[in-house]
Amino acid sequence: MRKVLPVFILVRPQLIENVGAVARGMLNFGFYNLRIVDPREEFPNEKAIALASGAARVLDQAKVFNNVIEACKDLNQVWATSARTRYKFNEVVTPEEGSKIILNESRSGQKIGILFGGERAGLSNEELFISKKIIRVPTNPKFSSLNLAQSVLLMAYQLSICDIEGSFNQIKPKENSSEKARYEEISNFVERIETELDTGGFFFPEGKKKRMKTRLRKLFYGLDLSKEDIKILHGVVKSLVKKDI
Repeated sequence: MRKVLPVFILVRPQLIENVGAVARGMLNFGFYNLRIVDPREEFPNEKAIALASGAARVLDQAKVFNNVIEACKDLNQVWATSARTRYKFNEVVTPEEGSKIILNESRSGQKIGILFGGERAGLSNEELFISKKIIRVPTNPKFSSLNLAQSVLLMAYQLSICDIEGSFNQIKPKENSSEKARYEEISNFVERIETELDTGGFFFPEGKKKRMKTRLRKLFYGLDLSKEDIKILHGVVKSLVKKDI
């Protein structure tokens, strides 16, 4: 039985061979849903197929996107993996803790993605701040960096330990699960409110604008928003803008 969830998302992979190794690790534990964001080398690629070593079926249905938001827009939740300590991100869990939560959220019918950063620089703060939580492997603090394929393999294994496949077969999604907002809807709202705040001169001084926008995005992406919540927030913005005119 195929494990279609969660979605494994590789962000800016540097070595296309590692993408093949990722596919092999995913298939080892029955996962098929792979997305790739802005790969350095062209994809599909024969070098990736060679390293996949029989897991080309994962690569065949992999999707490529220009940026993280595009790759996540149909998802309800996004998690991120990172080996580094980030100074303004306290929502950090182990792979075991994260897998259990992801499993329980998936039981309710939510579509979840896990971000894996590229080999050179990992994920940016902006990419981490659109995530619900960070998954960090408790590795040797003096040598904490994991190969991309190793990170994916570890998460695929831990998710299997939590019996994710069996849970999907046995537990029906809750009736209201489809009412959870997707990242596309949240992103559209965030872009709208950023535009209106920018017009109103909220982001001041200019030197702090980027950081303020990043924190604002973390605020909204971190909320458990429904489709109805998004509609209400759009209505609030519309009403406030009218009053300013």
